[in-house]
Amino acid sequence: MSLLITMYVPEGIVLSGDSRLTVNWSEKNNKGQEINYSVNGSDNYNKIFNIQNKFGLGSFGTADIKGIPVSGFINEFIEEKIQENTEINEIPPKLHEFFGQKYNYPDVNFYLSGYKTENGISIPYVYFISIGNKSDNRINIDGVNITFGANWGGEIEILQRLIQDVKIKTGNEWHEAKAAPILYNFITLQDAIDFCEYGIKTTIETLRFQKRAKTVGGAIDTLIIRPKEGAEWIRKKELKSN
Repeated sequence: MSLLITMYVPEGIVLSGDSRLTVNWSEKNNKGQEINYSVNGSDNYNKIFNIQNKFGLGSFGTADIKGIPVSGFINEFIEEKIQENTEINEIPPKLHEFFGQKYNYPDVNFYLSGYKTENGISIPYVYFISIGNKSDNRINIDGVNITFGANWGGEIEILQRLIQDVKIKTGNEWHEAKAAPILYNFITLQDAIDFCEYGIKTTIETLRFQKRAKTVGGAIDTLIIRPKEGAEWIRKKELKSN
């Protein structure tokens, strides 16, 4: 599992994710009962990708295809399918073509973010793409108008509990606790960076204390995309020698 968060605000777009690779499998014991196992395979897995310093791509869901990490396929996809003049709206069908029928439509999901020049103006595009469901949706438009907001995928329960309506039990009664709204239109790009990293850090620290699988962890990678400057790493883990 993973946690990816994208926030799209007037100044730009942020795409942030953790680096934990969780390996799950099941085996039968000597009584014939199926036992599920889960281990942390790595804390250095790449889930956020900078495409030609123009677009951001984040992956979550199934971590491997036929035993090979999805990150390797994504690097291959970028090298083979993306050219210098590729527009962002051309990428979703390319992702479906590359990952779909050939690999039996794996349960891989993507956030894709960037800008396209239309009538001389940089227009933001943010997509949610599901290979398994054979679908893609542009999530920053209400049909006509550009919208600002945030979207997250993967291990989302903890963040949802923090910023969405919940019910709180007092004695034997449940009371609804309304969440205060987030004013996305007024959030700066720096605030958007802080929000994305806050959501992932809080999830990591909460999982640390709970009796459950630690499915989010490792370093946080954060990419920003701006209309003129393109895609730029704000935080990126690096290879190093111990």
